[in-house]
Amino acid sequence: MSDKNENTLAQFLIKPWHPLTEIPERSESNSAKSTTIVKARADTDKSAIDQPLHPSLHRVSSVLKKLLWDILVYQYSSVSVRIRRLGVSCSAFENAKHEGCEKGFIIESSNGQTTYLIPTEKTFEVFGMPCPYKRNVSIDHSFRVGLGCFLLDKDPRYKSVQPEVKLGSSGSTSDIVTIAHDGTREAWEVTLSTTNILSNATKYENTAFAKIVFLCRDYKLKEAVKACCRESGLNPDLLARLEYTHFSALLRRQRKLSLY
Repeated sequence: MSDKNENTLAQFLIKPWHPLTEIPERSESNSAKSTTIVKARADTDKSAIDQPLHPSLHRVSSVLKKLLWDILVYQYSSVSVRIRRLGVSCSAFENAKHEGCEKGFIIESSNGQTTYLIPTEKTFEVFGMPCPYKRNVSIDHSFRVGLGCFLLDKDPRYKSVQPEVKLGSSGSTSDIVTIAHDGTREAWEVTLSTTNILSNATKYENTAFAKIVFLCRDYKLKEAVKACCRESGLNPDLLARLEYTHFSALLRRQRKLSLY
């Protein structure tokens, strides 16, 4: 063999030959490395198990713990979707839901045929997560501002969706503002009752929003809000910019677009 071939072979690690019927001996370095990896994994698992629970979770059922975590991870899923994802029976789910409501972890809220479980500030606290609710109007209102943003953000018409936007120096706030790709700005008012309808409309009188949309809890409330505005004697220019919809209609639109 030439010197060139000898130099080439010298670059490779050549193990001694052994019969395939015999188990090769493990080197000390590989054995030590494997032991270290196993020990590290065991320590990690042990630390996860030993992680202290928040005192509020000590007497909480295991199904409720799973439900609360699911609510925090998938905030805008409906009840029917949660049951399928968690893989629990309807009775076990109902028991956990009632337990969560009684202990102040969740609020049950519906619009039309869709029911949502809304996490309270307490739930975010016990799991060490930041609470996303901006204004303390109500937890239901704050949740639905987030739900509205979640649905509108998936609409290809909009390039930007912003919650809780201040309106100039008036001190008023728009629940949601959308900006289309052509720069058109729309304001969305999350509406859960007929209270303060006219004041929520008139705060947009001297603004440049192309549309002001009342995003209502359900169809019945949408019709009531529409009637209230039309019979109020609002400025005709402002009245022409008002539109009305509800969460179920917005959700249906997104499903039709196969985006949610």
